[in-house]
Amino acid sequence: MSDLSKGIILVCISVLASALMALFYKLIPPDISVFTKLLARGVASVVIAYSLIYALRRKLKSKEQDMLPAYFAQQGNVKLMLLRCLMGCLGILSYIYVVNELSLSDADMLTKLATVFIILIGAFFLKADAINKVQVFVVFISLLGAGLIIKPSFANPLLGSYFIGILQAIFAAISYLCIRYLLTKVERKEHPLTIESSLALFTVLFALYPAISQFSGWEGKGLAYLYLAIATLFALIAQYTFSFAMKFAPAVEVNVYQYLSLLWSSLFGWLFFAFIPDFFSLLGYLLILAGGLVLYVYNLRLYRQNKKKAQLKQS
Repeated sequence: MSDLSKGIILVCISVLASALMALFYKLIPPDISVFTKLLARGVASVVIAYSLIYALRRKLKSKEQDMLPAYFAQQGNVKLMLLRCLMGCLGILSYIYVVNELSLSDADMLTKLATVFIILIGAFFLKADAINKVQVFVVFISLLGAGLIIKPSFANPLLGSYFIGILQAIFAAISYLCIRYLLTKVERKEHPLTIESSLALFTVLFALYPAISQFSGWEGKGLAYLYLAIATLFALIAQYTFSFAMKFAPAVEVNVYQYLSLLWSSLFGWLFFAFIPDFFSLLGYLLILAGGLVLYVYNLRLYRQNKKKAQLKQS
């Protein structure tokens, strides 16, 4: 099996695990607070991330290699790391909230808007990349698709939840840009595991007090906490299978398979909650999917052209 095939399979597993995570979050009764769900995910992530860092540091030290993952940010990167942690934490928190309030497919599609905000923030605020015609087209049809899903109107009782869904995409976009800078732009580049462990620790500290203050006991809630444990497990599976996928294939080659999440979220929404999207929502889904596909084809072509040029220079 080729590395690309392994990468695709791992992304597909990640997508299914992410959809199952969302399903079990939604099955949890509302008396389990979003901060309790966030804390459970944070604690599990801390255990996994710090265990991996500890094991890797021992392994690398024994081989006298220089690149050791730190437990938190290196000096000079702390402010940027804290911004990444805050945005990542708020992104997870808002996603958990949105999954509980909206249909699974609507919540899933709103997460795909992160790509749009990465383009907009990078072009207009960071002045890092000039926006091109393809990206303008993707931004336009994606936002049009979001409008068809949201159907903005003061008569819409879920308007606030949709707004939080858009904020979640913005948080995810800023978090992604921070990660990109921490991995490639700063003078002392961070290890990916350091970025994960920092977010996990920040999440625990962020959620601990509100989770404790809103805790309403264990009695009669065994099934709810079982669902929470399953959701947390699937969250970790989604996170790490996607990370391993990036070891086998570049993101530009496999990112398009993340859109399979719409298939799973729609299926689970129909099976468990009898939700069937209306015509305008379906049209919105198609527009966002089209935008993602166009951007994927454009980025893939650009990536292969640059790869070919690099190979020609080496020869």
